[in-house]
Amino acid sequence: MKFILRVVVLLVIGLFIFYNTDLFFQPPAEKNEASEKVRQGTIFPESKKASESTEKLADNDSMASFVDQDVSKIKEKFGNPIRIDKTPYGFDNYVYNQPNSSYMLVGVRDNKVQTIYALGQDLNLAPYKIGMSVEKVFTNAKLQSEISFNYQNNFYRFELSENDLNVRPIANLGSGVYAQLNFDKIDGKLISVRYLNKLSFIKMHPYELNYQGDIYEEDVSANLWKEIDAASDKQVLEITNVFRERYGAEPVAYDNEVAKVAYGHSVDMANNNYFDHDSPTEGTLSDRMKNASVQYVKAGENIAYNYLDAAAAVEGWLNSPGHRKNLLDKSYTYMGEGTFQKYYTQNFITK
Repeated sequence: MKFILRVVVLLVIGLFIFYNTDLFFQPPAEKNEASEKVRQGTIFPESKKASESTEKLADNDSMASFVDQDVSKIKEKFGNPIRIDKTPYGFDNYVYNQPNSSYMLVGVRDNKVQTIYALGQDLNLAPYKIGMSVEKVFTNAKLQSEISFNYQNNFYRFELSENDLNVRPIANLGSGVYAQLNFDKIDGKLISVRYLNKLSFIKMHPYELNYQGDIYEEDVSANLWKEIDAASDKQVLEITNVFRERYGAEPVAYDNEVAKVAYGHSVDMANNNYFDHDSPTEGTLSDRMKNASVQYVKAGENIAYNYLDAAAAVEGWLNSPGHRKNLLDKSYTYMGEGTFQKYYTQNFITK
């Protein structure tokens, strides 16, 4: 009898520790922070050497062919989007996630397609294909360490770092269309393609930019940021589940209470000018979950800052070993995302 009582007491103590300590929360050591280098200045005529291609798009059936076309062309092939999301770049994202069309974000401005983030394996990305090896992409693609072009009497030069070349190089497809090729650097495979026209390239500037002229920055109000943040939350969940399915994990369900904790951390980081898993005022993830009365067996957290958008943030996590572990952990069943402008917090739990 005494033995049984002793076992019960030990179990109770164990459960108390289980739910009230950080034992089952191991934050990644890495911090996913994207740098942004933009320089405006006088560029002498001899330095204004555009690297524009005079070639036409090679494949009229690929997703690249929709760039600069009327959005009705996309609707004819893929139907209506599941929703339309706001962005800080002056275009709206038409979100596609229907069966047989796969996941993509189509950036539309004045009814014209500006950019396409193509993640779905069913999409025609010729001459590329989701899952293609890095070696094969580098063999077939005409990749450049520098992209320069003229647009409306302005000059722009984008310079790729060594990391850019290894993880997200750019290919000039012709007809003013560019393809950013995004790799899973751990598995060495192509995971998505982002197509851009010149204007979206300038507005999003995914690489170090030197320019003379205008970068067409948008005036984003506080109310518009709220819409953008809400859209980013949905996209983080959707893109996370695309990757989880692709890598053999079950999708996670949305949890509103967990999302509130995540959002609070993003706001806290922005307001208090820090970037870390531990808050100087709110404590650890365990503390924040406890204060919000969230019950869980296991929890994990990913944070990111200053990425182009939700898609780039999730891909950044996929390429960071500690964040990747959380992203693809098969034991997690729920997720809450909280975006505040350029701060992203993603919390996972197992109930």
